Amino acid sequence: MRDFFQVMKEIVSNFKIVNRLARFNVRARWADNYLGSIWDYLEPTIYIGTYFLVFGMGMYNGSVNGQPYILWLLTGIIPWYFIQGSFNKGLNSIKSQLGLLTKIRFPVSVAPLMPMLEELRRFFFMSIAMFFVLIIFGEMPDVHWIQFLYAFVAMFATVLAHNLLNSTLTVVIPDYKPAVSAVFRLLFFTSGVIINMDAKHLPFVLVTIIKMFPFYYVVESFRDALLYHSWFWDKASNAAFFWLLTLIMLMIGSMVHLRFRERFIDMV
Repeated sequence: MRDFFQVMKEIVSNFKIVNRLARFNVRARWADNYLGSIWDYLEPTIYIGTYFLVFGMGMYNGSVNGQPYILWLLTGIIPWYFIQGSFNKGLNSIKSQLGLLTKIRFPVSVAPLMPMLEELRRFFFMSIAMFFVLIIFGEMPDVHWIQFLYAFVAMFATVLAHNLLNSTLTVVIPDYKPAVSAVFRLLFFTSGVIINMDAKHLPFVLVTIIKMFPFYYVVESFRDALLYHSWFWDKASNAAFFWLLTLIMLMIGSMVHLRFRERFIDMV
């Protein structure tokens, strides 16, 4: 627990500076493109349109679980783009930022946070667009929409837990990144983002295991808030399991990070 509090203290105390570095990284990423950061929004829009045509019109005939597929898709895939971007860049966050952080005497524990801050602007912009689409389709804002904040906090917490642990193990274990990247690509199809995991033809045991994944809980939390108008405490056991798992991952990630970080320079 002491390791956890130390890492959290380092992250909070350096948050402002890390946020400025993250904004610089976003501008630098698209500096050589004519459209610049517009690609941050154009690329996912193209993919969303493709998934809607293939799965929404082809597999589900335009609706799923009593909701238009486009709304069901948007409320799942927009959080997923934040998770995906933060997770993938988080795997290599310590390796890629180690030289910079050691020069400016930053604690290396802030590196897993940086890709998450880089993804925030796209997430909020696309969320605003999603709200407009929901209203156009007749989903009027109500008190349950407040839970968007809860879902966001849950998403941020679990991604930070994954990044803290994964970024450390990527440095320590050379084969870790390609192995985890391969598994994560599979998670896209098994976290209920584009495929309805409540379909009757899926094995009960498999669906039960999948629903224990933290990313599945996050996606469903956004849908419960915006589409199904149910409170997170209605699924109290799922919430308790998710937060317990997230806290355990944060503590393990903090412990592993502090144990190895003095040797990062020698390992890279």
